[in-house]
Amino acid sequence: MMLERIAENPEAREKLGLTAEQTAKIKQETFEFQKARIRDRADLELRRVELENLMRADSPDSAAIDKKLDELGAARLVATKAEVHYHLAMRDVLTPEQRTKLRAMFRDHGPHQGFRGPRPGPGAHRGPGAQQRPQTPNQE
Repeated sequence: MMLERIAENPEAREKLGLTAEQTAKIKQETFEFQKARIRDRADLELRRVELENLMRADSPDSAAIDKKLDELGAARLVATKAEVHYHLAMRDVLTPEQRTKLRAMFRDHGPHQGFRGPRPGPGAHRGPGAQQRPQTPNQE
């Protein structure tokens, strides 16, 4: 969903060269993926709860537990496939040149920086109350 954040940021959108059509596609695909992810997580959680219930029985039914484990594995596979397909769809929205630019943006700013600027260097302030690690004699 990082690409959606870029699509929401006019400066990053311009730097990447996203068209209005690409931006709309990114937003729509992300919206659909988010809905599917919520359903997939709920399905996984329900199957986990059902498995726990089977396991708590006074005389657990091994066959029922195995069946529930298979269902849980299948639900995980569905969720993983949905994520992979989402990433492939996002990749397909971009041109090869835009994918190259995106990799450069990651390299320059990191995936979690929101494209606000370069990452801080060593020894940079890490927030309120952050303490520096003491240097050992071998460090300069």
